[in-house]
Amino acid sequence: MQYYHRVGTLYCEALQAYLAALEPPQGEETEYERHVQDLHMIFHLARVLYVPEDGSGLGVVGEELMHWLNAHDVAPTTEQGQQIAQTIPPHQHPDYWDYILRCILRGFFGTGATVLQSYVNDTSSPTLQAIAAETVHMLQTVPRSTAYTTEQAFLSAHRHWHTSIRVFLSSFQRKMDVVESELSHTSSSANDMRLELEAQFRCLYELLCGVEDRVLEFSEDWKEALCAWGLLVLPAMKRDDVPEVVYHITHTLHMDETLPRECILSHITRGELIKCLKLCIPFDEWLATHMGDFFDKAQLLDTAEPTMMDEILLTWADTLVKEERLWRMSLSYLNAIHSETARSKMRSILFHVPLLSETNDDEHTHSECDFQKVEEVLGACIEYGMEDEVRLICRKLARELMDRHKYGLAIAYSVRARDARQVQVIADRMLHDYVTHDPAYYIASVDSVPRTLLDNVASMNGDAHAHGTDNDNESDIDVDVAATATTPFTSTSSIFSRNTFAPLVFHVKYRDFHQLFSQQDTWREAARVLVGLLTSEATPESFLSVLLVDALPFLQSTTDLYFSLPETYELLRITEKVMSVTDTQNSEQAADFYFYWLEQLLANQTASSPSVGDTSPAPKRRRELAHERMLVVRLALAQYISRITMEPGAGSIHSSLIFVP
Repeated sequence: MQYYHRVGTLYCEALQAYLAALEPPQGEETEYERHVQDLHMIFHLARVLYVPEDGSGLGVVGEELMHWLNAHDVAPTTEQGQQIAQTIPPHQHPDYWDYILRCILRGFFGTGATVLQSYVNDTSSPTLQAIAAETVHMLQTVPRSTAYTTEQAFLSAHRHWHTSIRVFLSSFQRKMDVVESELSHTSSSANDMRLELEAQFRCLYELLCGVEDRVLEFSEDWKEALCAWGLLVLPAMKRDDVPEVVYHITHTLHMDETLPRECILSHITRGELIKCLKLCIPFDEWLATHMGDFFDKAQLLDTAEPTMMDEILLTWADTLVKEERLWRMSLSYLNAIHSETARSKMRSILFHVPLLSETNDDEHTHSECDFQKVEEVLGACIEYGMEDEVRLICRKLARELMDRHKYGLAIAYSVRARDARQVQVIADRMLHDYVTHDPAYYIASVDSVPRTLLDNVASMNGDAHAHGTDNDNESDIDVDVAATATTPFTSTSSIFSRNTFAPLVFHVKYRDFHQLFSQQDTWREAARVLVGLLTSEATPESFLSVLLVDALPFLQSTTDLYFSLPETYELLRITEKVMSVTDTQNSEQAADFYFYWLEQLLANQTASSPSVGDTSPAPKRRRELAHERMLVVRLALAQYISRITMEPGAGSIHSSLIFVP
C-alpha cells in the first residue's frame, strides 16, 4: 500500500506541475484551470483516504483531511488577515471574529492566537485581558496528532486539554460580569459590549470543545465540516468512521448535487468507488481512467463489475487516438486490456498510422521523419508481441516505396516482411524502369539499392565455393563476399532461396554494363559483363532478347573485336533459342515470354521518336519490330563470325564466358 501511496503522490505532483504550467503570469483564472484544480482535489482526497502513507490507515485521519482541504480551498485568506492587522485596534475590524473562528475551523490555531492578542493588549479591562490571554494559551496548546508518536498519547493529551477548557468555562460567566463592571467606567454601552464579547468568546470555546451544532453552523460546506470534525468534534476519527460522519453532516449541510466535483468527492468519502468512477467518466475521462486504474491496482474496486475498467480504458484510448500524434499512448492503454477487442483496436491503430508523407517528388530522397515514424510503429508492434502485424506493415510499406521508386528501402522492408514474392516484383519493376526510360534513369533506380543489401546473397553463394565449384571468372559479376555490414537480410535470409535475390544481382551488373557502355574506352569491359549476363542463371530468361540487342553495337563495330569465337557461338546459340519460338511457330505464350521486354523497349523508343510522336505501335506491330530486331542480331552474329574467322589472330581473343550466381 505504501507503494501505491507513492504512485498517488506522483499523480498529484504531475497535476500540480501541469497547473503551474497553465497559470499565466497575470490574468484571471480560466475555466479549464479550475477544472484541473478539481481533478487534483479529487485525486488527492482518494490518496488520503485509500492509500495512506503508513500503509495501514489505522491511525486518526483528521489532520490529513484538514491538510487536503487547506491545500485546495484556502480560507481564511492572507489578504483578510493583513486587513485586520492594519486596523487599529485590530478587534475593531468587522471581520475580526469571523476570521478567528474560521482559523479555528481550519486548524490555524496559532494564527487565531496571534490575532486574538489584540485583546491581551487592550487595557480597558484587566479581566478581559486575562480571559484573552488564557484563550490565547488554549489556542497555542491545542494537541495535534502529528506531534505525538502514538495515538494513545495524542488522545490522552487531547482529553486533558479539553478538560482544561471545561474548567475555564465553569467560571467564564462570572468573569464576564467583572468585565462588564470594568467596561462601565469607560463606556456607556458596557452591557452591549459584554454581550457581544461573551457571545463571540463562547462560540470560540464551543468550537474548541467540538460542539457539533456550532461546527455545523460555522462551516461553509460539508467538506469543511468533515475536516473540522476530525480535528475538533471527533479527534479519534479513523478512515472507517468517515462515511458515517459524512452521512451525519450532509443531513444538515446539504451537498450541491448539480456540481459533479461535489458528487464525486461525496462518493469517495462514503466509500462508493464504483459510483465515483461512473460519475468521473462524463466529468473527465483522464480522471476516470487513471483513478480507476489506481483503485484497481490497489485492489480497492468491487469485483461485481469486472469489465468496468476495460470499458473505461477503451473509451480513453479512443479519445487519445483522435489526436494523431498520441497513437502510441493509446496503444499502451489498450495493451493493459487483455481482450480480443482491445487487440483488434491496437491492430487498427497501427495499420492506420500514416507512415509516409503524402507527396515526395524526388525518388532518391526521403524524409527521415517518415522512417523514424515507421520504426516507431514497428517498434511498438515488437514491444506488444505483434509479429504478424510487423510483416503486414512492412509488406504494405514495401509496396508504397516501390510505387515511389525507392527500391532499396522497398527491398529492405520486403525482406523484413519475409515476402520473397515482393522482392521479385520489385526486380520486375526495375526492368520496367529500364524499358520505359533511358539508361540514366535505370542506373539511378538501381543505385537506390545499397550494395550492402546484397551481402547475404553473396553469403548464400559461399556454399557453392566451399564445395569446389569452378568458376574462375565469377569475380567479374559476383558481389563482394568479404562485406560484413549488417543488412535487413541478416535475421531473415534463411527463409529465402538464393534465386529470390538473383534478379537483384542481375540489376547491379546490368547497371554496371550501362555505366561502362556509356564511355567508349570501357567498351571491352562492358562486353565482358554483357557476356556474363547472357550466360548467367541470375538473368531473367525473358530479358535475353534485350541483352542480345544490347550486343549489336559490339558486333557491328568496324574497329575492334569485342567477343571471342566461343563467346560469339554462345551468343548465337542464345539467339537461336529466342528466335525458335517464331521460326517454329511455337505457342503464342512462349513468344510473349521471350519478346515481352524487347517489345516494350522498342515500343517506347518508337513512341519517343520525334518523327513518330507519342503514338505507340499496335501489339501486332510491336511483335514485328521485335522479330525484325532479332533478325538483325542474327545477321550481325553471322557477319561477326565470318569476320573473326578470317582476320589473323582474331580467334585468340581471350574468352570471358562468366556466370552470375
